[in-house]
Amino acid sequence: MKRVFNKKGVALMLVLSAIVVLSTVLVEFAYNTNVNYNLAMNERDRLQSYYLAKSAYSFMLLELKFDRMFRQIVQSQNLSQYLGGAANMPLCQQFPLSTGLIRAVFTGGGLEGLMGGAGGEEDEGEGGEESQIEDKIERLQRSASVSAEKMASEFLEFEGDFDGECIDEGTKINLNGFVGLSKTSAGDGKPSPFDEYKQYLYKFLSDKKYEALFEDSGVQISQIVDNIGDWIDTDGEINEISGRIGGAERSIYDRLGVPYQPRNSKLITLLEAYLIDGVTDLWFPELQENFTIYGDGKINPCTAPREIVESLIVRYISSTPDLPPVRTGDVDEMNRLYDSINTACADSGIGDQAVSKIADALDKAIRGTTDEDQGTGQTGMRGGSTFASYLTSSSRFFTLKLAGQAGDTTVRIKAVLDVENQDPKKWKILYWRIY
Repeated sequence: MKRVFNKKGVALMLVLSAIVVLSTVLVEFAYNTNVNYNLAMNERDRLQSYYLAKSAYSFMLLELKFDRMFRQIVQSQNLSQYLGGAANMPLCQQFPLSTGLIRAVFTGGGLEGLMGGAGGEEDEGEGGEESQIEDKIERLQRSASVSAEKMASEFLEFEGDFDGECIDEGTKINLNGFVGLSKTSAGDGKPSPFDEYKQYLYKFLSDKKYEALFEDSGVQISQIVDNIGDWIDTDGEINEISGRIGGAERSIYDRLGVPYQPRNSKLITLLEAYLIDGVTDLWFPELQENFTIYGDGKINPCTAPREIVESLIVRYISSTPDLPPVRTGDVDEMNRLYDSINTACADSGIGDQAVSKIADALDKAIRGTTDEDQGTGQTGMRGGSTFASYLTSSSRFFTLKLAGQAGDTTVRIKAVLDVENQDPKKWKILYWRIY
């Protein structure tokens, strides 16, 4: 029997197959085009955000330049008596840079991504901080003139926002402070300068408010302090906080099986501290803002956080045996000593003379003496000079936290500047990180 082939519908199948193939190609083309378009837009926003962050950097440099001029004028014309404590605070902290805040004041705009700060970290008490920002905006809106509003509108004729924050590194404890310290005792039962600095760091970390951090981490504070000192000192031996020698430093890291040994020199970045045995994510991130690696170890007590100032007070009391007994665990007593420094900061202005006045004020507060007693020799000038050796009234190293935002993209920059040179063009960038 002869077979009969029915060819009806073949054309329809060919057409449907062609449609399916073309549809697949078109969908794939449209998808790739959309992906490439979004990548291009994100790259554009990232590039714009980067240059907005660089703009924030330029404005912060300008503020630091005017801060230097401001301090020279205040010191030469003795204006600190009228400015009080504000004379000690850098201009970049008195007048924080935020185009988002300016937009909120003059145009009712502003981007939420920048209002939280350039650092990007979430702050505790968020509701209270938002309320403070709203109050600040409301006060600025009431004081803003029509001309100021027009100038702000002209200035803000660009897309995106930028934000900047400066932090004085002279308000932190310097982990590189061990460099150059002698390990030989000065006699009279006093510890060596190296061990004295260890005790200073140990007592700061042993504060009651940090107890939970170290309990959770399971590391001993004394061991951490020993390891930090051994990482930075120039010898290869373990120097315990008691002053005893405990063997070779490298044995600790050989036991851990890590491919490195102690640097026996200065920390290059603060993040390098994570290489030190005992420094972990369980406690260091919470306290990291209290430490620095820049400067000579001296601290500006007029702008430093309260816990840093109190640690200086405890250090002074511990290293000055001829002082009357002081209950450093008594809150009221520490409040009284801290207030004596605050008052001296407001009254003494800036410069080397301010350091001497602040040291004398604390010495008098501890000894319970007055200005009249000083004339009779009852105040311990040697003790006051010891405290003065811990202090500075100048600001040389600044950390800048910068942010630029365009669309949904934010670029952040962290930089550290050395502004020692009188010429701003010769200021050194010691650290630069984009993230």
